[in-house]
Amino acid sequence: MTRTLTEEQLIETVTRLTSTRLTEYLAAEIVIPEQTEQGLIYHSLDVARLELACELHDQYEMEPDALSMMISLIDQMHGLRAELREVLNAVEAQPDPVRKQLIEVIGTARFRRR
Repeated sequence: MTRTLTEEQLIETVTRLTSTRLTEYLAAEIVIPEQTEQGLIYHSLDVARLELACELHDQYEMEPDALSMMISLIDQMHGLRAELREVLNAVEAQPDPVRKQLIEVIGTARFRRR
């Protein structure tokens, strides 16, 4: 079971996060807390996203909307990496002649684009 945090616990956990900054990040949908009967709760993924948002905000003076876009792009990149890993696993599972043919086709297509 994953640990959940209240807003107060979240602000204690993410040291650079303030209540004001959290409000801005919520408005920019950098995190979207889960609504429960006990109120809003945050998960470990929210902690990681907020730590990154705070770091980018402090280091590059990025505004919340820009942070939201940047984190969305990072999310997309991670998704693509996961999909590529699945494709590579599927290629690896093929018989040797099929795998060699796939590697050749992929390599040819890759170098043709340059």
